Amino acid sequence: MIKWFTQERGGARGGADVFYLMFGITYNCQLRCPHCCVGNYENEPPRELSTEEIKDVLDQSAKAFVINFFGGEPTLREDLMELIKYASKKALYVFCDTNGIKITKDYAKQLKESGLEILYVSIDSPHPEEHDKLRGMNGLFEKATQGIKNALDVGLKCELSTYITKENLANGDFEKVIQLARDLGATGVRYLLPTPTGRWLDNPEVMLTPEEERKVRRIAKFPYVCRDFYFQNQNSSQCRGMSDSAYFYISPYGDVMPCCFIPLTFGNIREEPLKTILERMWGHQMFCEDWVYKECPMLNEGFRERYIDSIPKGTKLPFRMC
Repeated sequence: MIKWFTQERGGARGGADVFYLMFGITYNCQLRCPHCCVGNYENEPPRELSTEEIKDVLDQSAKAFVINFFGGEPTLREDLMELIKYASKKALYVFCDTNGIKITKDYAKQLKESGLEILYVSIDSPHPEEHDKLRGMNGLFEKATQGIKNALDVGLKCELSTYITKENLANGDFEKVIQLARDLGATGVRYLLPTPTGRWLDNPEVMLTPEEERKVRRIAKFPYVCRDFYFQNQNSSQCRGMSDSAYFYISPYGDVMPCCFIPLTFGNIREEPLKTILERMWGHQMFCEDWVYKECPMLNEGFRERYIDSIPKGTKLPFRMC
């Protein structure tokens, strides 16, 4: 399951053979990144799960090893500290993704005191002007790097999170991002490969070639530089969420999905217990087919043809499977 984390990234609080919940708690965000994996999902803020609804899901997820609060931008929720405290008291590892805008030293201290284990701050380029342009906000690079420094200053583990593209792999910027993380003193680097999903859903050309993926593996030195939990190990594209029923995503509106990359939902926690939905989802035929054991399904042509390309144009996402 997540043995590599328990051995290399700090150990477990009570065993590793449990699941990982990526919990999207808001779609609201100050930015509009072209690679956002949830950027084409329906955004109606009044529909967001309430504090109590999220706590109820956490109660139903009591065996989770990791809960990763995700967005949008999670720091835009005023109850974030309350949610982190609630999750951490249940002996869970709690992670959080952020663009870094709100991470002042005081805010970072609150995150740590609430029980946050790791803060992921997104930086997509080592060049300030390029990072700002990609995400659509002047001065963002400075805010993000300062946010990393602030987190580290208060003793909060902070990793730099970055997207690899054909361009930054070819021009050496991926290596420079890794060096930037080391220069800042970051705890590590988490990288994600370009995937045709979200705002890139209709752009399969963003995918890396096998040779480009091999280049990534040559550059990324584990454990300081690692892939996300979606994958079984750092040298393959085998998807954890589709291969061993250890990972799932819940949207800000309660939709339960295999992954935030896969725009398919199997039910909503406002309508049914989480256990019922997970049993339905993990029992679906898509979890028993060939691509499950090979790669991220959104990178698989057969999976996309059967489940993604067949979604009628104009349909609101995520698409309800049953």
